[in-house]
This record gives sequence, C-alpha cells and structure tokens, in this order.
Amino acid sequence: MDCWTVLQLADDADERTIKRTYARLLKSCRPDDDAEGFQRLREAYENALNIARWRADNEDEDEDVQVINAPVAELADGNPHEYAEFAHIRPVSPAPFDLPPEQTRAQALINGLGAHNLGERWEQAQHQRCADAFQAALLRHCFEAPGERAAIAAWAVQHLEWLTPWQGVAMSPWQHEALSGELLQAYRQTLQEQLEQKAEREFVNQLNAYNQQPWLRVFDLQQQWQRILLQLLHDTQWSVPLFERVCQAFGWDDQKGVYPEPAWMWRQLVSRCEQESFFDNLLDKAHDTRRTSADALAARLLVTVMSVKEQKRLVEGFDDPAWNATQHLAEVLTWRYPALLERLPDPNVFFWRKFLPRGVTLDSWIRVWAGLALASGLAFHPLLDTSLPAKFFLFILLTALPAIFALRGAQIWADFASRLIVQDLWLSERLLPKRLSIDQFRLVLRHGIPQLVLLLVFGYILGIMGMLTHLGMILISLFHSRRIGKVNENFNARIPWIKGLHWAYWSPLQVVFLVAMVATTLACQKYLPAIPWTSLNSLR
Repeated sequence: MDCWTVLQLADDADERTIKRTYARLLKSCRPDDDAEGFQRLREAYENALNIARWRADNEDEDEDVQVINAPVAELADGNPHEYAEFAHIRPVSPAPFDLPPEQTRAQALINGLGAHNLGERWEQAQHQRCADAFQAALLRHCFEAPGERAAIAAWAVQHLEWLTPWQGVAMSPWQHEALSGELLQAYRQTLQEQLEQKAEREFVNQLNAYNQQPWLRVFDLQQQWQRILLQLLHDTQWSVPLFERVCQAFGWDDQKGVYPEPAWMWRQLVSRCEQESFFDNLLDKAHDTRRTSADALAARLLVTVMSVKEQKRLVEGFDDPAWNATQHLAEVLTWRYPALLERLPDPNVFFWRKFLPRGVTLDSWIRVWAGLALASGLAFHPLLDTSLPAKFFLFILLTALPAIFALRGAQIWADFASRLIVQDLWLSERLLPKRLSIDQFRLVLRHGIPQLVLLLVFGYILGIMGMLTHLGMILISLFHSRRIGKVNENFNARIPWIKGLHWAYWSPLQVVFLVAMVATTLACQKYLPAIPWTSLNSLR
C-alpha cells in the first residue's frame, strides 16, 4: 500500500495538504492505541513529503516538452530564415491510449455489478490480480451510479476498510465526505424505523453492530455519528433503559461531564430521562395495590383510570398525610413535569379537591349575619320610634342568634351533602355552566340549597326587594371577577370577627348595587307603602 493510499490523498497533493491531512489522521491513530498503524502513517507521511518536495524542485524541467507541439511560426519567432529551418517539423499527434491490462480486467468486473454479487466480483479481482484497480473502478462507479452508492459503501467499509486510514483506494476529501454522510444517514434511518416500531432490543443490537465497524472508530466520524444519534433521540420516543444502553455504548456520563454536543440538546434528553423515570416510578406505585403508604395512595388517585364512585371510595380512607401527599404530587406534576399532564386520566391534577370536606367558615357566618341584620333593620325600622343608631344596634343583637342557627344548619347540610358528592357532581356537571362550576368547586346541592334557603329567608323578612337584593349580589359575585382591592392578611389577623366584610372581598358593582337597592327599599317604604314589596306579608 503506497503512501498516498494511507494518507487518503491524490498523488499530486502538495506539501501543505499533506501536513494538514496527517494532522487530521493523527487524531484517530495515536501511538499509544495503535503503534503499528501509527508507524505506517508516519512512514507514509515522510515519503509523501519527500515526493512533494522533489516534485516542487523539478517542476520547471518539464516546460521544454511543450516545444514539440508548439506551432512552427512561434518557434521561428517571425524570422523567415528560422522558419525555413523548422519548416520540415510536423506537430506530433498523441498515440491512441490503451488502458493497462489490470484496469481493463477491473472495468470488466464492474460491468453488471450489484449489491448481490459484490463479494463474488471482489474474489475474482483478487484472483485476477487487479484488486487495486478494482477498488478504484468501484469508487468511480459509486458516483456514476448514485442509486447503488449506499449499498456499495456499506459493503466496502466492512470488507475493504474504506473510510479508514488503511483503505486501499485513493479518495478525495469530497468523496470521503459524500460516502460517509450517506452511510450515516442510512444508519440513522434504520435505527429510526426500529424506534418507531418499538423494537428497542433490535435497536441496541444494531447500534452496537454499527459501532464495531472500523470506520466509525475514526475520531471525526465518531463525533459526527454521536451527534446524529443525539438528534435521533431528541426527535423520537424511547424508554429509560434504552437511553441508558445508548449512554453505555458511547460512554456518555452526565456526572463525569462526558456527553455529546450540542449541550442544550443533551440537557433536554437528561431531563426527559428523569421525567420518564419519575413517571415509571409513579405507575409502579399506582399499580401495586399492596402499597398503602400516603405517596402510593396519591399516585393511585392521580394516575389510575377510575370512575367518580371509585375515586370517592378511595379517598374515604385518606388521612391528613394522604391528602398532603396528593397536594405535593399534584404540584410536582404541574410545575416540574407539565408534559406528563396529558398522559394522566385527568389533566386537572387538582380534581380531588372536590372530595375534600367543605365546612362553613367564619367569613360565611359574618356575611350571613350582616345580611340578616341589614334586612331586619330595613324591615323593622318603620315600626320602632327609637333613633336610627339604636335601631341598628338592636337589630344587630337580635340577628346574632338567627345567624348562629343558620351557621349550624349550614354545617349540618355540608356534612350531609358530602355523602352525596357523587350525585352532586353528576348534577352539577349537567346543570351548571362551566363558568360557574370552575374545577367543580360550586355544586348544585352543596351550595345551591343553602343559597335557596337564604333567598326565601330574605324574601320573608324584606319581601320582593330582599329577594332581588340577595339574588343580585350573588349573580354579580359569580359573573364579575374584579374586586375592589387585595386582601390584607394583617387586617384579617388583627380583626378576625369582621374580616368577612372587608372591602377587598367585594366587587365594586356589588357595592353600587347594594347601595342602590337599600335606597330603593327605603323609598318604597316611604313613598309607596301601599305596594307590599318590602313588608313581611308581601309574599303571603
């Protein structure tokens, strides 16, 4: 094997090209790893340098050859006597060029060549002693018949050591790049089809077979091959074990800082691997019914496909640690792994809040008491002759006891309605608009019945005007989300007995509507006493 074949250069390469090629090949042929190959590369490099330098020193000696075929008039330089001297000289015509015998035999073997008979033709070329000429003709055939290039190159890299420093054919850089690029894309297509078919074992075996090929051990080609695999993993779906096997095949280790480029794509793959590991662990917890820990119950509730009745039956055994684990898991899925939400039975991972006990808060009691006090004050103030502050003070005291009873009744109803949560959810889903039942927080039975009772109470106390006022305040609260300000936690902690009436909880439209209805009620009592809109007997 001559020096030009080892260096993968044409035999007319100059000194600069030889040095640059040697530096590139030296990266994949180090003396510590392959002493014999390094010695062969070094000898080829020195021989090529000597030839190139000798050619540069003697390139001027061939200029006189052009004199033979030069026109006679030019040789005479316009002098008639010199022209006569050279007049008998005839231009020399080149003789017909005949191919050497080995090239003729090699070209005959190329005729009718196909992927099915490559091995047979190569054995014939070796037997006929035209192996080098056959490889050169085979390389030309790759670019004369592009459709057969991939098959020929795939065979040649396995049997003829093409694309390695020890290949037996001189190949230009662009030929080297074209063959390697087409092979790499063909390998990628094969692996992609196996991933799409979920044939992960075949994928790993095929990848290992590719990596064992000598030409893919060359440093530059190996780096290019790793980038292609990184892009393939980025564009397809795979399991965590497959990703780990690929990392083992290439020696990738994130903890050691050994990973391919680009780094951002590698980071995304690592994140996907962590996400898939988290989800697989979540599925294991959910499907293992023997586990009764809080995190296993939370995983079973969020991951397993269940009906509402089955969910209700499961959460009946939840204690505080189980509810806390469910809250934590829902937050992790929402903020850390949002891509997993689409793979869950219910993307709304906070759906379980509909099963939580819903007691009556102090704020609700304060609002009920304030509403009853205002309605009673408007209804009874014409009947009392005391001053206005005394009237309101009296009604505040008189309505405290009914508000306490109302609070207790609401709590009893909340406990009873929690037992009918499945039926309540079914009714709410079909009767309430989605805007009113956000995340199934508002329910027909749980909230609708108490509001209906309050509507009748205000109607009994203040007649039609009482019912319209209560109904208007509820509708504005449902359909107008803007509030006057933000909740002041310091105020709530300092004065908890009145925080339910803080202005930050109210819509500005509610304030305007309440003032208008109070003024209208007072006007009706004073100027239209004959119309029983605001009396106790208006609904009888």
